[in-house]
Amino acid sequence: MTAKNLYAYTLQPVNYEISEAEQRQAQLAIWRSTNKIGTKTWAIMAAVAVLSIVGIILLKNYSTIFCWVALVCVVAYFLIRKFGLEWYVKRKMNEFPVQEIKGIRLGVQPHGIIMRQKMGAQEGVGAIGWKDIYEWYNTPDFMLINFKVKGQQGAYILPKRMDSKNFPFNTIRKHLTETVGEAKKV
Repeated sequence: MTAKNLYAYTLQPVNYEISEAEQRQAQLAIWRSTNKIGTKTWAIMAAVAVLSIVGIILLKNYSTIFCWVALVCVVAYFLIRKFGLEWYVKRKMNEFPVQEIKGIRLGVQPHGIIMRQKMGAQEGVGAIGWKDIYEWYNTPDFMLINFKVKGQQGAYILPKRMDSKNFPFNTIRKHLTETVGEAKKV
């Protein structure tokens, strides 16, 4: 390595602090990614809507009532699924406190992500190997890394503001792409 090359890993771990708002934003983004309306559901809603409109046009008098009811049900389902569930999830998220993260420092090394945490007078050290990470998400605001070590699942929400020469996201992306594969879409 020459003096011109930058060291791609962390020499000193950097402070890992994430606010409640950042945690909530990441939780909501992950929830939104799992709350997509599937192709089969779209096809059923379209078929019911088309048949209802055709029924309204072709049928006369009181016979159109069931067509109007079906059309209203499709619209209500869509609105509840799109807006109602998100409102409910936000409300439920606010009922549960987020984990306060203090005194943790993270670093990037060739074998994984290193965590240091003060515990009283001692400092604990842990490592999450690249092989322990089973999925990751890359969004414009944060990177989410899910891992499993010794049967315990965990996650790191890494805000993009941490991306610096002291905590290189490019190195993390490179290792994750090699070990886990491409980032999942949110």
